[in-house]
Amino acid sequence: MATKTKSKADQTLHIYTRVSTAVQADKGTSLDSQLALGKKKAKELKFEFEHWNEGGKSSHHEDIQGRPVLYELFQAIKAGQVKHLWVYDQSRLSRNDQVASIFRYELKKQGITLYIKDGQFDLAVPSDNLLHQMLDAVAQFENSVRAERSRIGKLMKVKAGCWHGGVPPFGYEISKSKLTENKAESKWVKFIFKQALKGNSVASIKKELDSNGVLARRGGLWTLGSIESLMTNTHYLGRYIYTDGVSGEKVEVSCPKLVDEVTWNSINLERKRKASRKDQQNATTKNFYLLRDFMVCGHCGRKLAGRIKPAKSEYMYYCPNKERAWVKDGESKTHYQRGTGCGFDRAMNIQLTDKVVFDTVVQLHKDSSILKEAVKKRVYAEHGIKGTAASAEEMKGYERQLRKYETLFQSLQESIGNLEANRILKRMDDKAYKTAVARMNDEADRLKTEITNLRLKLRGEAEKKEWVDWMDNFGVEIEEKKKLTDEQRQLYLKGLIEKIEAKFNRKTRDHELEIHFQHPIVGDGIKYNDPKVKAKGYKLLKGAKTTQIRVEKRDGRGK
Repeated sequence: MATKTKSKADQTLHIYTRVSTAVQADKGTSLDSQLALGKKKAKELKFEFEHWNEGGKSSHHEDIQGRPVLYELFQAIKAGQVKHLWVYDQSRLSRNDQVASIFRYELKKQGITLYIKDGQFDLAVPSDNLLHQMLDAVAQFENSVRAERSRIGKLMKVKAGCWHGGVPPFGYEISKSKLTENKAESKWVKFIFKQALKGNSVASIKKELDSNGVLARRGGLWTLGSIESLMTNTHYLGRYIYTDGVSGEKVEVSCPKLVDEVTWNSINLERKRKASRKDQQNATTKNFYLLRDFMVCGHCGRKLAGRIKPAKSEYMYYCPNKERAWVKDGESKTHYQRGTGCGFDRAMNIQLTDKVVFDTVVQLHKDSSILKEAVKKRVYAEHGIKGTAASAEEMKGYERQLRKYETLFQSLQESIGNLEANRILKRMDDKAYKTAVARMNDEADRLKTEITNLRLKLRGEAEKKEWVDWMDNFGVEIEEKKKLTDEQRQLYLKGLIEKIEAKFNRKTRDHELEIHFQHPIVGDGIKYNDPKVKAKGYKLLKGAKTTQIRVEKRDGRGK
C-alpha cells in the first residue's frame, strides 16, 4: 500500500484495486489499468489520491479477513477517514452478499460517495442505493454462474480421464493433465503393500520409510494414519471414483496400476476383518479350525471363514465375501443365489480338506532332503546355526542397540532441519551450512546402515530360532505326525506353510488349493559330489515353494 497523502478526507479519492488471480497481478496489466482509471477520476475531481492495492485475491477470499488491505480500508472507513472511494466495479469489493451489505451499510452511514468506472453512487440517495444493491446482486449472480461453469468444466475434464486438480496421491505425478506413475515414489507404495501383506505392522513400515528418508506427499514424515489411508486408496488398483459435489454424479477414472487386485484385497479385507472383530480380539474361538488361519480366497483375497454346526452336520470352510457385503450394504435379492459372489461358490468340507492338506505336507516332509534328519546338521551349517540361535540376552542387546541408533538418527534428522531453518533465517552462511550438512548426512548414512544391519540381524535371528525350534520339535519321526494333537498339528503346519490359496473350479465343481511353503521343500534333493563314493559329500538342491492339490466335490456335510 502506498504512503498516505496528507490531505483532508473530503479532498482525497481512495482507490482500491484487486484482480481475481495472482497471475494477473504478476502481469500487472489489470491492476495498472484500474489504478490509471482511478487516477483519472481523481484528476477530474481535482483530488489527491491514496492507493489501496490488494493484488491478486480470488473469489475464494470473499471474507474481509481474507483480504488484509480491504480489511484495513474498512477500518479507515469506519474511522471516518474516507469520504470518497473508487473501485473498478462493485465486484472488486466483494461478490459475497453479506460482505457487500456490510459495506453498503457503512458507506451509507459515513456518507461516502462511491465511484466506479461507469459512474458514481451517493448511497444517501434512495435511487442510487437501490441501483447499487441491484449491481451487487448481478455481481453475485455472475460469480455463481462462473462457479457453475468451472464445476461443469472440471467434470468434463474428469470424464476425459484428466486429473480433477489438487495434489496427486503419493506414487503419482501429473503429466498432460493426467495421473502418471512417479517411479521414485511408486517403489515405496509397492514396498508398503508388500510389507503389509507379510503381516508387518504399520509402525514397522513407518520406521522403514523414515529410515530411508522417504517423505510423505506434503513433505513431512509419515504418520500411522497416512500409511493406513494410503493402503485404502483405490488409485493403486488403477482406478478411482470422482464424485461431483453438486450433482452427486460419480465418474470412474483410470490411472496407472501399482498394486495387484489380490494384494490390495487381502490387506484391506484383513484390516476390515480386524476392525469388525475388535471386541472379539481376546475372545476364545468356540471351535478349532486347523487351516482357517492359513487359507485365503484365490478369487477375492479374503481370508476364508469356518463354520461348524454339529446339529446341522455343517463342517465347512467358505469365503465370507457375500455375508460381509450383506453386513455392509444390507440384505439383497441375490444373497443366497449361487454365482453372485466372488467366485468361491461352494464351501469346502473341513474334515476332507484338513486330511488332504495335512497328508500332503507330511508326505512332502518325508520326501524332503532339506527336512530329513540325515541332513539336519548340514541345514544348520548352511543357515549359520551352531545348534542354537542367539540367546534371549543377546537378542535384548541387539534390540537395545537398535533403539539407541534409532534415537540418534531421529535427533540427527531434527538437527539437519534446524540447520536448514538457520540457513533460511540467515543465521549462518551457505559454506558453513553445506559443511555441517555434509557431515551430518555422512553420520546419518552410517546410522542408517547400522540400523538396517541390526534389523536384518534381529529378523534373521528370529527366523533362525523358529527354524531351529521347529526342526527340534518336528524334524524327525515322520510316522509319529499322525499322533499329534490338533494344536500340535497346527503348530507343525505353521512351521512350514506360509499360506494356502483356495479357488473353486466351476467346471469340475471341486476346489484347487495352492500351498505356499516357507522353505523350498517341494521336489528338493541331494546331488552327491561322487555318486559312487557318497562319503565325498553332497550338495542340497532347492525345490519349489508351492504345490497344487485338489479337494474333491463334497458339501459341508461331507456328502
